[in-house]
Amino acid sequence: MLMLMLVALSAPIEEDPIAAALARIEALAGYRLTLRSQGSGGEEIIRYSYRRPGYVRMDMETPYRGAVLIYRPDTGKVQLWPFGSPGRRPGLSLRPTNRMVRSSRGHRVDQSDVGTLLRNVQRLQQHGSARLLGPTELEGHPVQHVVVEAEPGRAVHEVARYDLWLADETLFPRRVISYDRRGERLESVHLEDVELDPTFPPDHFAP
Repeated sequence: MLMLMLVALSAPIEEDPIAAALARIEALAGYRLTLRSQGSGGEEIIRYSYRRPGYVRMDMETPYRGAVLIYRPDTGKVQLWPFGSPGRRPGLSLRPTNRMVRSSRGHRVDQSDVGTLLRNVQRLQQHGSARLLGPTELEGHPVQHVVVEAEPGRAVHEVARYDLWLADETLFPRRVISYDRRGERLESVHLEDVELDPTFPPDHFAP
């Protein structure tokens, strides 16, 4: 953990903004936030929690208000409570590949964390380039706008371009927009109410 923190502090964003952001993410023990996603499948609003080495909890607000999903890396399974109340009633035990626990765009719960997102962005960067457009503001917060674009004909999971807005101080993504090869917007994701290294209740990932 100390080594990751040192790497994070020593990686200038100007040299490689995605590598610098990923180093900061990998130095965290966890985070929680509100995720607002807009795409062809409509809007999804999720209260999202992550703890290393891969525990994920999603409390759905839209479209399935009240539903709770928890992924545990020690079991490799997703527990689903379609009507809420985890701990009071047994949940369904499903594989992460099950369509019931995948997003409208096919995203898997066990591959939903910000680190996985940034590694996908890095894969695209390897077949293209990353440009730091400079500081700006997003909803009153200082951010760095980064564009990662693949060479013509290249894509990662249909994505040929990412626009990312990274929080100026922490480099945590605050907005991510993805585009396909034709330049059509695939998905717009807002990460709000971000808490880094929060203290989770003991039963948060194991109700």
